[in-house]
Amino acid sequence: MTTLNDIAAACNVSRTTVSRVLSQDPEFSVSDQTRELVLATAKAMNYDMNQKRRTPGPKEAKDSSNQRDASALKVGILNCELKLFGTATNDYYNTIFSGFMSGLRDMNLIPSMEFRYILKESYEELSGLDALIILGKLRLNPYHPLVHKIKYKMILDYTAPDYQFDSILPDFDQVIQMAIQYFHSNGHRDIGYIGSLDRILQFSFSNKEEKLDSRHLAFQNYCLQNGIDPKNRIWLADSFAPEDGYAITNRLITEKKLPPALLYGSDGLAMGAYKAFQEHDIKIGEDVSIVGIDSMPFSGFLNPPLTTIALNPQLLGRAAAYALVSQFEQHRDYPLTIHPPLKMVVRNSCKKLL
Repeated sequence: MTTLNDIAAACNVSRTTVSRVLSQDPEFSVSDQTRELVLATAKAMNYDMNQKRRTPGPKEAKDSSNQRDASALKVGILNCELKLFGTATNDYYNTIFSGFMSGLRDMNLIPSMEFRYILKESYEELSGLDALIILGKLRLNPYHPLVHKIKYKMILDYTAPDYQFDSILPDFDQVIQMAIQYFHSNGHRDIGYIGSLDRILQFSFSNKEEKLDSRHLAFQNYCLQNGIDPKNRIWLADSFAPEDGYAITNRLITEKKLPPALLYGSDGLAMGAYKAFQEHDIKIGEDVSIVGIDSMPFSGFLNPPLTTIALNPQLLGRAAAYALVSQFEQHRDYPLTIHPPLKMVVRNSCKKLL
């Protein structure tokens, strides 16, 4: 049986927060995103909202369970790290999942669904599912008998293997084009890119495959099309996290390789870069111009606020909910690739050249 502690651990919040959100305490103040996450996760983990008030008798519980099993659409949730919302760095996937559950709730579909977290990294755990929702960069065999048997499938934030089922993800080619066009509109032509490798989890194996990230490839194509040597304008950090953004930016400053304009593959990388620039007394928006990707909540509170490209993870999740419905209600039997709209969020981290 799911406990309040289980939900708290999954959402990376306190047990008290979970308890007061689930009890609908009118005096408890919490962000809409946190409230949505707690409610969605409680539902996804099959938490009994009434278990504190009344414990059903054995026969009633058995009858209720049998009725739910017979009628509910069984939906598996498979996260790229095999543990949903385990760390604070997963805010992006928190928002995607929240949007997904919000979309289902708006269509009043959650009561007719039974959710199951897929955590054991085994194809056998996929047995009996009607639908499979994959969150993040994960590769599994679409032709495995247990995968093939699942009628409704989609992957969020990555491309489905062999395009065998729905893919809902940002269009990173367009992201890079938007960033470059923005730099050009401000007079910048000498632009560098700092990103990281994609690390793709292999389902049923413990290893991860490393490959070039789509942001990297798009920027590399821009360089090649414009006679620029990518080796002199692309640098790879160990991850997209702030500490790696700090490390690689600090190295570029020390080695005097810093270009006047930099595109960071994530807002996290850019946040780490702020610390490196401050330590070297380099003024962002004056001495160096930078743009991030993600539009994470903290990006507007940096000094100066970070210009970034919003990927709309909430809308990505909602689009996935509607795509799922089109599969089982409208009997759509062909895969779609869906790109949510992007938005350039202009702030003060990029200087306009005269």
